[in-house]
Order: sequence, then structure tokens, then C-alpha cells
Amino acid sequence: MSRAFVKEDSDAPDTPPERAVSQLPNYMTPTGHRALQQWRAELIAERDALLGGDLQSQSRIPMLERDIRYCQARLQSAQVVEPRDEAPSKVIFGCRVEFVDDDDKTYRYRIVGEDEALSQRDDEGGALVSWASPLGRALLGCEEGEVTTWPKPRGDIEIEITAIAP
Repeated sequence: MSRAFVKEDSDAPDTPPERAVSQLPNYMTPTGHRALQQWRAELIAERDALLGGDLQSQSRIPMLERDIRYCQARLQSAQVVEPRDEAPSKVIFGCRVEFVDDDDKTYRYRIVGEDEALSQRDDEGGALVSWASPLGRALLGCEEGEVTTWPKPRGDIEIEITAIAP
């Protein structure tokens, strides 16, 4: 039989590709862990609301189920790191760090997990950076007053750590 007469599209929704899951340790702050649990709950609620709907709305279900599987996997592998009450002497996971570049531009970031960093801002409105990112790796272990290199696509820049807070 010729392929010209075979119907290739079906009414069944396509299965989206799985979301990539990082192979690095899945460190999370308690805030990041709660946010991921909340996202999973929202995805499940949305999926459940669409189950009895029309074909148009049901076409979104495979994507929601994929994202639910992603959340489940990330929550199962989570290593929640509790914050410290006092400022650490070195930049560690979960702390806030302030630094300046060669042009005296000040930056403030909180070192968080990979998923939490995607939310862009923390509860206090500060910027977030993944511990696994080039900037996060450059900052980890540095002390106040220390100069380190921030590897950027346009070229490395020297930065000086000016403050570390819990």
C-alpha cells in the first residue's frame, strides 16, 4: 500500500519531549522546595480540570503531565539545604553575596538551586543565581574582600566580593 493513502495525523495529542533533568546534585533552598511543590500542585489541578473538557483543552494535558513528571523527579532527588542564621565567612549555597566589577557596578545575588534560579527573584526582590552556573561556581568559597573571575560570554571580568549575608 502506498504511504500516500495513510492518514498521518491523528486526533490524539502528540507527546512532548521530556524536560531535561540535570545530572548535578539537586540542592534546593527551603523556599525553592516549597515553590516546586506549589508548581506541581498547580499543574495537577490544571490537568484535573481539563480531563473532562473538550478536545482543544485536552491537547494541553500531555504537556502538563510531562511537567508533573519533571517536578516529581526533581522533588524526589531534592537535597534541601537549610539556611544559616549567621553570615558565613565564605560564599556558600543559600547565602546572599554582593560584589563589584572593574567599573564599580554593584551586583547582589542569592546562591540557589538550578530550578529556583529560573524564577529570577527571591522573596526580598533580589536576583538569584544557580550554584551550578559559571557565576555561582566563581563565587562559591570566596571570602569578603577576595577577587575572583566571572566567566562571561563576552570575556572574563574580575569581581571583588564586598559582602556575604545569610
